[in-house]
Amino acid sequence: MSLQLLAQIDVKDGETTRKVSLYEGDLTWLTPDDRLDLLIVSAFPGDYLPTPSSLIGALARRGLSMAELAADKAHDLRRQCAFWLSHPLDGFSGLNIGRVACFESQLRGPPAALVGDLFRGLFPFLDPQKDAVVGMPLLATGDQGWVAVDMMSALVDAATHWMSRGLQISELKIVLRPSHQNQMLAEVFRKSSAGEAAPVTAKTDVFLSYSSVDADVAAQTEQALLRHPNVSEVFNFRSDIQVGQSWQREIDKAISEARAMVALISPDYLKSPECQEELMVARLRHKRAGPFLFPVWWRGADEDIALWLEVIRLADCREANLGHLRQSVSQMPL
Repeated sequence: MSLQLLAQIDVKDGETTRKVSLYEGDLTWLTPDDRLDLLIVSAFPGDYLPTPSSLIGALARRGLSMAELAADKAHDLRRQCAFWLSHPLDGFSGLNIGRVACFESQLRGPPAALVGDLFRGLFPFLDPQKDAVVGMPLLATGDQGWVAVDMMSALVDAATHWMSRGLQISELKIVLRPSHQNQMLAEVFRKSSAGEAAPVTAKTDVFLSYSSVDADVAAQTEQALLRHPNVSEVFNFRSDIQVGQSWQREIDKAISEARAMVALISPDYLKSPECQEELMVARLRHKRAGPFLFPVWWRGADEDIALWLEVIRLADCREANLGHLRQSVSQMPL
């Protein structure tokens, strides 16, 4: 049975229109026309018991065991982005699903607060040459019991935020099982507004992104940048954002108004949701509009850096040598 469309939101990404759609149907019986490149499910941390009422249970009845997928994860980003990713489902062509991501937010906090981490974390795994079709139920509202209205608002808000900034998803399908609540949830969905990415107007030369642990190094990096022949102004959010302002809105605006971003990557940087957000926004802008992100690998970072920064030229200063850092900054093509 095909999915039945209940409502749809257009998300503008420059000249590209992406879609967030609300459907009613069964994610375990997709037609070839409804095929998903990625299905996102949710679970209690480490618990893949196929209960009768859950999507995990329904998938198990179709022969797909989440416990088996979890035992051989392709990537485990639960610590950073609250999900893990399976290998491609080559042996399950009848499901019309390319691969599965499992959202286990309660390792880090309530799911409505962490769906933004989910979309941010998906970026390295989406094909840069082809926009993906992604599907999910209303995450964490089944056996986990989180409030459906809250999750609907959080999902639509996070999806439109990242898709309007270039996240390579052509359509996000939120699929509800038949219920008398669906019309009410469709109204919640419709009231969610999709924001367009702000046009880029350069007002600052460089946005400096760093973890607070590296504040001393960031101060020296800022001074080195100000000696660069093409840099006269550096935006340092710790000194340039006034107390009481919405830091997320102001940082998003500052990045959009910068000509380039220099990021000091370290283990602490990759653990910070705020730094991850800055890096993701910059990475999407780098992809859409040409050279923008200039990362400096400062101090040893784990293997996840390859996922975040592949195909971007990286200044490798892992030995934490300030002289090397200054030299690398001075030679950046800003």
